[in-house]
Amino acid sequence: MSDVSSASPQDLAKSLKASSGVMRTVGVIQIVLGAAAILAPQVATAVGVEFLAWMLCFSSVMQGVLAFRTSGWKGASLLGLGALISLAAGLLILMDPLEGAIAITLFLAIACGFEGVTRLMIGMSSAGAHARGALVLCGLASLAVGALLALEWPGDSVWAIGLLLGVNLFMTGFSVIGVASAASRGDAQQSS
Repeated sequence: MSDVSSASPQDLAKSLKASSGVMRTVGVIQIVLGAAAILAPQVATAVGVEFLAWMLCFSSVMQGVLAFRTSGWKGASLLGLGALISLAAGLLILMDPLEGAIAITLFLAIACGFEGVTRLMIGMSSAGAHARGALVLCGLASLAVGALLALEWPGDSVWAIGLLLGVNLFMTGFSVIGVASAASRGDAQQSS
């Protein structure tokens, strides 16, 4: 596979067109998985939380190996400490996925609130003047999601992560199908 950054727009359009069938298939799979997660958010939450826990454990082992291999570097001890914290978090979530979901949901509420405030601030500043409407709308939406998650917490922890994961998969699937459709029509090449 060639490096995308060095490909010409025409080469990229040809590659997208050649891959449009696979992209449509991936998009349909994402839509189906997203719909399943939306319809059964509790199951999706459990699966998502366990997957995150395993990724934290795996990542921490890799980070620990890196810290050990770079022991002469000043930051190696901090890297090792971060690996231990990630491993502990992953193991704690695996031991009690429901408590992990509660903690992750609270973190999502805080993150959405923070993101909403920052987008509103950027939208109201001169730096965001060119996209003020979109930034303010996005900021308000993020604040609303954060507030809803916080107000319903911890009861929403059973379904919120799965629902958000489902919506993300569902929308991503549609966007992948849209790119595939545009590529197969040749729109990607014309817009280059």
